Amino acid sequence: MSTPFIIQQKLINTDDIPEDERYRGLRILRVSSDEEARANFEQHRYRFQHESEKRHAIRGTLCLKGAEDGYRICVTVHPSLRQFTDLVRYNPSDPPRAVDYEANGMKAAHLKTQSDFKGAKAANRGDFSRYILEAVRGERVAYLPTVTGWQSVEEFEEDPQPIFVAFDEANPAALYGEIYLPKRPIMQADGQTQTAALFEAAQNRLALQNGALDTFFVTLEVELKVDVDAAAQSFADRNGRGTKKNTNLVATFDTSSALAKLRNQAVKGTIFENRVADGRSTGATLTAVQNIVDASTLEQMLLNVISHGNRKREHIKHHHIEAVLPYCREFLQTLEGQFGGAWSDTKQADTYRRLYVHGWAFALKALALAYNQVRRDKLGPIMDAMQKETATGDDTTEQLVKRFTEIIAEQSVPTPAVSFDEFKQRLAAIDWRRDRRHWIRITGCLQEKNGTKKTVKLKSTGETVVAAAASNTPAHISQVENKILSDTWTDLTSGESEPTN
Repeated sequence: MSTPFIIQQKLINTDDIPEDERYRGLRILRVSSDEEARANFEQHRYRFQHESEKRHAIRGTLCLKGAEDGYRICVTVHPSLRQFTDLVRYNPSDPPRAVDYEANGMKAAHLKTQSDFKGAKAANRGDFSRYILEAVRGERVAYLPTVTGWQSVEEFEEDPQPIFVAFDEANPAALYGEIYLPKRPIMQADGQTQTAALFEAAQNRLALQNGALDTFFVTLEVELKVDVDAAAQSFADRNGRGTKKNTNLVATFDTSSALAKLRNQAVKGTIFENRVADGRSTGATLTAVQNIVDASTLEQMLLNVISHGNRKREHIKHHHIEAVLPYCREFLQTLEGQFGGAWSDTKQADTYRRLYVHGWAFALKALALAYNQVRRDKLGPIMDAMQKETATGDDTTEQLVKRFTEIIAEQSVPTPAVSFDEFKQRLAAIDWRRDRRHWIRITGCLQEKNGTKKTVKLKSTGETVVAAAASNTPAHISQVENKILSDTWTDLTSGESEPTN
């Protein structure tokens, strides 16, 4: 009796599949235009076709997004609910156990690129999940936005690598075919709440009984070759364009907008450097001393310096930076010179926010507005130029800077009512103690339940003083600005404390 023999076919290795430079090195098998590749694919001669345990295989579209110098490569697929949870793997509302090394790697990336899944966001997950289940029940049509996610740049360098098999190449920037995606977690760049809701719905009895895991479909876009810095910028860009997100996270993650670059250059070398709260680390609260200000407040301060609060963050362009940076730095350096000694980053007897008005957001914004007024001779023409300039889409940066500079030179130069030197002298003469009567008249004070004034005992002096309010409202900000610049500014120099009764 002869021994049966199974012929062993030599497989084509992944390294033999060409890397496509246009798609940032992704290995693409063009079976629609390469007859030899098509024959090998149809006869299962490629090693990746025998590695189903390593990769997901799903039909979709591979496309280039953005400008030529910085193309993003994305795959768009339309998985069922079951396929979606299998593909994504990482449930943002249920962090992985320590034994899942790859998912914990995504958890580390999550901490750097996403906001916390707590409070209102957790409540939104429940609302979204109920919305999905209502669609499963047939009570509504599901209008779900695309979930966008990413896989790390490491997937291009480690086995298994992603591979795309192109069935149609009619559009060179959007190839239709099959993606062989490594079975590793996909982090959400946008759609985090929806992703958590989809995971929750997938475990719901109704979805299981109705067969929704195989009949409910969503759209998933996966960006390939992404590092953590790019993912953080993606978060900032997606969530900082007119949407209500954690503004400190958006401001911190945003490194490419004009205001972000202005902020980073302005704080460099000043007391504010490395002392700006990002929404995750220690904040800028009554008892905190590590951070002087949060990122959102700092951006508002700079907008107040530049435009007296009349410009939004999206109005500040890259060609404005050169003109306004000197004044943003001068303002921050002025604050450091006046108040730096009080802004100690170590707790002693009392925190500076418990003691001084100048530690609070409303006062810092007011000081920025006042600075704009005393530098009107310099900033006035810049403000006017921002409003009058026009630009076309084909302008180069050099052309924009040149035109902006010319428009500034054409503007009239106003004379400030208060000079910059006088402004600094006033700041030095003002009594900034929060409990002083002149501040209580502006900001008001905290009250007990019975309506009496709330008091605190200062550890540094043993005094019992009235606890001043710190309302960060436009009215209070305007009052502080106007008082500092008014003829009655000397009222703020009185050392008289507010009576406690």
